[in-house]
Amino acid sequence: MISKCKINKYTVFTKDGDSFYLSVFQDFMKNRLKVLKIFRSIEDTKVVLIETARGPMVLKIFVPQHKKTERFLKSFFKKDYYENLIKQTDRVWKEGVTSVNDQYLLAEKKIFNYTYIYIMLIEYIQGIELERYNVVPENIKKQIHDSIIQLHKHNMVSGDPHKGNFIVTDKGIRLIDLSGKKPNGLRKAKDRLDLEKHYGIQNDIMDYSYYRFILKRKVRQWMKRVKYKIGLRKKPN
Repeated sequence: MISKCKINKYTVFTKDGDSFYLSVFQDFMKNRLKVLKIFRSIEDTKVVLIETARGPMVLKIFVPQHKKTERFLKSFFKKDYYENLIKQTDRVWKEGVTSVNDQYLLAEKKIFNYTYIYIMLIEYIQGIELERYNVVPENIKKQIHDSIIQLHKHNMVSGDPHKGNFIVTDKGIRLIDLSGKKPNGLRKAKDRLDLEKHYGIQNDIMDYSYYRFILKRKVRQWMKRVKYKIGLRKKPN
């Protein structure tokens, strides 16, 4: 269960209402966290490994810098992406899908429903990133396929199952950086076709959503070519 509370000007969501995660967030606010490793540090995103009493955890700070006006307007009509993600993650974990990277805390600073600062506390997974493999072994491909199909059965999607979003551990494949978008048929079809694209894992579910996605992709490609011909965009790949 995800609990919700207010700390200073932040709306904070925590897994199982665990006060430990709140204390880690408060330590972050008071600059008392010990950083073990920096994974990413760019203009809008900082991702670091921190030390906690329960072992290493990942802290992510996201401050969107682009399309602010568009994001503000969309916030009146769309559900909160990261709030949805932490709730979906919690739900599938409780349903037994432990291949998914767990999320412990989400803190957001908002104006109305528009969030301009996100702070996330996430499970740290020890293992080998799949992108280090020049050739992905068949047994790992099977784990990737099975993990995505299991995820779909529990009504969640990866959104982008490329090599950077899988970690190989002693206990099997783990999925990271998942999608908080609505897990509809089109997004599930995209996941399966992305497995085909990245790993050569043949899609064996050709349902209505699969054909809709194929048609949608062809229309998009056709529109790109038309825009290129009339000089509205660069040559498509």
